[in-house]
Amino acid sequence: MNQRPDLASAVMDRDRSRSRMRLVTVTVGAASLATAAVVAYNLPGSTHTTAVSGTTTTPAARPSAANQEPGDDGGGGGGAAITAPSGTFGQARAQATSGGS
Repeated sequence: MNQRPDLASAVMDRDRSRSRMRLVTVTVGAASLATAAVVAYNLPGSTHTTAVSGTTTTPAARPSAANQEPGDDGGGGGGAAITAPSGTFGQARAQATSGGS
């Protein structure tokens, strides 16, 4: 009958060890989750730019003083803005995916 107290003691020690391992596992898991959240928060935002629809206006270039005639103020009707068409500059065409077998 000397084995019963040893068996009960061994079972209690095992349960105590399992509790410690659960606590360590939960603590390490929570710490890694918090670390992942901090890293994700500090990552830079999206680096992709979105094309804006519409037209872009650029003022017309004025001729340099060397190319002007005497009395010419450089505004000879060329002061209108140049408009460039909008589009998908810098964006690749959409690719169709083929069906697999």
